[in-house]
Amino acid sequence: MRRARPRPTLWALTLAAVGLAAADWGSQLAGSSFFPGGPLDESAHLLTTLLVVWALGRTASERLIVPALIASVAIDLDHVPGYLGVGWITAGTPRLYTHSLLMIVVVLLAAAWRRRRTTLLGVALGLRIHFWRDLAEPASGVSLLWPISRHSFSFAHKGYLGMMLAVVVIDVWRCRSRWPFGAVVPEAE
Repeated sequence: MRRARPRPTLWALTLAAVGLAAADWGSQLAGSSFFPGGPLDESAHLLTTLLVVWALGRTASERLIVPALIASVAIDLDHVPGYLGVGWITAGTPRLYTHSLLMIVVVLLAAAWRRRRTTLLGVALGLRIHFWRDLAEPASGVSLLWPISRHSFSFAHKGYLGMMLAVVVIDVWRCRSRWPFGAVVPEAE
């Protein structure tokens, strides 16, 4: 029998939320620089995914969190060819072609095989959260409908911050039976 993972504590939630705020702020200041912008941006993607998956509840966290976290940062490996001088993977779009809904569709189609369904659903979730955060990065956008259209979609970074505040509130509500630092609150009878 597999042992269930415990819910995140308020301490872990606080660390993740403060870490996200710092990484996001630093990423905004650093802009598109390789360093320190890249590591800060990847940290913000990872922490965004962590907080969103926690908000989805215990079942989602137990089943999807590892592949979602990996996918939320691994998708940016598609930038490596650009650093090596390969330009065809992004010609005409603000981001690479792999940053489109087509990538999520391919992963979901692969999830039709029962063997790795949960893992691939986690990957699709991680990609979706990654693209959502990318949509809110200033002076950029995501060509979600590539190859049908190269139109770049985006929304204000304030919208992302507001949604993440709501996600953190949901996480706090889900942790309501825990005191800070993991002490369990006795249930009222």
